[in-house]
Amino acid sequence: MTPYQWFNVVSSLGYVLFTAATSTVTMLVPTIILLRPLSPNLYARVTSNIFACWWTSCLFITERLNNVGVRVTGDPLPLHVPLLIMSNHKCNLDWMFLWSAAIRTGSLFHVGVFKAIAKSEIRVIPIFGWGCKLNGFAYVRRRWASDASHLTTWIRSQIRRELHANWTLIFPEGTRYTDRNKERSDQSCAKDGLEPMAGEILRPRTKGLALLLKESADGGDYYRKVVDMTIQYTDAIGVPLKGAALGTRCFGQLATGELPVATCHVHFDVFSVKDVPRGADEDEVETWVMQRWRNKAAMLEGCAKSGRFEGVKEWTSSGGEVPFVLQTFLRVFFVAQGLCCVGLAVSSPAFAAYVACAMGGLAVIAHTDPAWW
Repeated sequence: MTPYQWFNVVSSLGYVLFTAATSTVTMLVPTIILLRPLSPNLYARVTSNIFACWWTSCLFITERLNNVGVRVTGDPLPLHVPLLIMSNHKCNLDWMFLWSAAIRTGSLFHVGVFKAIAKSEIRVIPIFGWGCKLNGFAYVRRRWASDASHLTTWIRSQIRRELHANWTLIFPEGTRYTDRNKERSDQSCAKDGLEPMAGEILRPRTKGLALLLKESADGGDYYRKVVDMTIQYTDAIGVPLKGAALGTRCFGQLATGELPVATCHVHFDVFSVKDVPRGADEDEVETWVMQRWRNKAAMLEGCAKSGRFEGVKEWTSSGGEVPFVLQTFLRVFFVAQGLCCVGLAVSSPAFAAYVACAMGGLAVIAHTDPAWW
């Protein structure tokens, strides 16, 4: 790599790792000790706002270092209500760009209590996986026998806490797009007598989504809206990027400033939960989701021809970047608290012991993934 690329790697990854580790110790762990025993609801709100501020401070990596634009189309996202968001899964960066699109609703804190259904392997990633666990992410093993019980416990805890602005992101495809996963998806469709999904779309797995919808209905329609999100990436001349160009190496490209993405296109279709199948019949949910996924395939095909989603309304508030002043203020704040944390750890044996205990405790919680959490 060139000296410039090395500088990008050090500045971007260094910032992410340093601020994530120190803010976990100085802000997230104290909220567990002080707030969670008293009010799980307040704890969830505070941790989510900390996560919101930290992640917004990191957007310079995508929006400035890599100069990626975000084009948002479709229905406006409702504010201050629980949303269940389902999306196709192009690459490992999808949830990051959902965040970029979501905060363009006009306020950093409108995103609310953001959570995602993620694969269990993420939970063991030091700092990042632990932090997501603290923020209430649900980890699944993609084995329904165990995941059904875990998801049921998780969603009931969300309903019990009455989190009024809980956004839950789920990828029904279960994995990101690859040629191998596409082959498996087509085989699954053929086995069940279904037409294969067109384009870079995988057959959605709907058991988890159906469970969330049913539990939501049983809890008095906890989720007020269901959001169908479609995501696509195009290069500098508007050509959609193939899944192979956004594989596991995308994180390295992101860090060096060489991500091949020029524009991320995010489209939202918002449905009232009353217009979505949410009863005990999983087949009805599967039929509805399959139709939505075929609509996605048509949208992606149109994007391949024109370089953008066609025939859709673009948000007037979605243009441009997150304000530079806001990002800069947040970066300065997180670096400053990080330096204070390091200074205390070096000068105070008691604080150093606290840091060691905090990290050890977080690792245990994340690795064991206890149901009571």
